[in-house]
This record gives sequence, structure tokens and C-alpha cells, in this order.
Amino acid sequence: MAKNQSKSAEVSNAVGKIIRQFTQIADTSAYRAVLAQLRHTIGRPLSQSVEIWPWVLSNVPESFIGKYGEVSFQLRAVINTLQIYALYEQGGAEKAGNKDSKESGKSEDQKSYGNMGTALRVLRADEGVRGAMDRRFGVMLTANDYESFYYYLRRLVTLLKSRTKENRQAIDYIRLARDLYLLQLEDPEKVRLSWAREYYRFG
Repeated sequence: MAKNQSKSAEVSNAVGKIIRQFTQIADTSAYRAVLAQLRHTIGRPLSQSVEIWPWVLSNVPESFIGKYGEVSFQLRAVINTLQIYALYEQGGAEKAGNKDSKESGKSEDQKSYGNMGTALRVLRADEGVRGAMDRRFGVMLTANDYESFYYYLRRLVTLLKSRTKENRQAIDYIRLARDLYLLQLEDPEKVRLSWAREYYRFG
């Protein structure tokens, strides 16, 4: 357990470091380009995602790269979190997202927005679509494997973005990175239950 906690901290630190670098180039063409590059890597193996190598591989510990070049749980969590970041901060949300991201680059002790269940809870605000949103959330939580879970998470984040254009919902990418790492381990129930508790917190 202690070993996993140490690795999850490394994952969170790596994502925080990269996002802080992103915020330094915010509102520039380079920033928009890197977000586009990250979105284009969704569903592609790392070996075919050379455009993001400078951002990712130069900011993660060597231990994240497997001895035989395989993608470790830690590296996958970093990449997937950055892809979620790129999806959510795209387009008109960039300026608001940059502000949130600066805060998200801090440690959890400094700033915390709660987990993804907290962020996605906004989708339940409209009673007219609450049932549909609950079903989508439930499908994600009960996904049989990590890849399916991540697929449904991306869809929910896209919905969150479209439904909160006027009042952006903050996402704690630092915590998300840790959770995505832990979800790949043999016992992901703690993360799933934590997200569910936050999502349904206010009935």
C-alpha cells in the first residue's frame, strides 16, 4: 500500500509539473497547439504520439518507462489526465481553464476541488436530464476494465464542458491523476466509491 501511495504521489507531481508549464504559455498559439496534440493522441499508442513526447517524457521519472518500453500504470495515468485536461480546456474554455489549471498545479494540501465525482455532480443540476446523467455515470463506475472506464470518463467530461460553458466547473487534475493510477491496480473500489459518494452527495 505504501509503495502504491508513493507511486501515486509521483504521478500527481508529474502532472502538476506539466500543467504549470502549460500555464506559463497560456493564451498562446503554442498552448493551443499542445492541447490539440494531446487530443489527437487519444486512442493512440504512445509510440505513435511523438508530438507529446517532449512534454511528457521529459517531465516524468525514468521509472515510469518500463524496462522494455511498455507503458506503465503511472505513465498511462499521466497521459490520460493530460488528455482530459486538453479536452476540457479546449476552445472557449481555455481562459477560464487556465485560471483553474494554475490552481490545479498546486499540491492537494494547497488547493483541492474534490475528486471527479465532485466535478461531475454539476451534471445532475438539471432534473430533466438527471436520470440520463446518473445512468451514464453508473455505466462508467461499473465498467469492467480501465480502458472502458476511461472511455466513459472522456464522454462525461465532454458533456460537463458543454453544459458549463457560462460557469466553468473546476477539475482537480492533480487528484484525477492519482485516481487514474489507482484505478489500474487490482482493487480500484476505493476510488469508484469515493467518486460515487461525491457525485450523489446532495441527493
